[in-house]
Amino acid sequence: MKRHHLYSVDLETQTAFCSVCGFTTIHIPKTRTRTTPKVFCVARANELRQTSQKNYNEQRDEKRSQPGWKPRHSLSEIKPETLTAICAICGPTDVRKFGGKKYTRFSCATKAREDMRIYRRKHYKARPSNPHALSQIDEEKQTAVCAKCGPVKIEIWHGKKKINRRCINAVNELDQTHARDSFSKIAE
Repeated sequence: MKRHHLYSVDLETQTAFCSVCGFTTIHIPKTRTRTTPKVFCVARANELRQTSQKNYNEQRDEKRSQPGWKPRHSLSEIKPETLTAICAICGPTDVRKFGGKKYTRFSCATKAREDMRIYRRKHYKARPSNPHALSQIDEEKQTAVCAKCGPVKIEIWHGKKKINRRCINAVNELDQTHARDSFSKIAE
């Protein structure tokens, strides 16, 4: 591979003589500092761009092949007035808005809700007023460990905002209590 040496560089017309390409246009990269930028002929600039893109694609593919990799919830078509957008994974979704003085950022609300559900299940603390507090919940087998009864089957149902779970024996106690209360009202 021959090296691209530039001679007779004219920054105003953006042309130069390249040792490989001959007379050609040049690429002047923008620098953060005010120093004179290093210029490249257009062909060399394209080679560098293709090489960096190839390296980026290889790194991306390698990262995606890792066992713990999960895709990002990238948002498009964000509508700040209605707080809706299209998520790359979830599809049409609500968004949450985070902002400061300079920047406003949006995130997928569906993912945030799922993350919160997982966090709450891991860090669940039962109310002290509940004698049938559940721990070690296995939703697939519908089993858990009740503080009062020990290992039991559980009842699971989906509410409007959360998943509800309770001990089967708690259901029986509630039925007995309601029956006792209704019988005592009838006896009066």
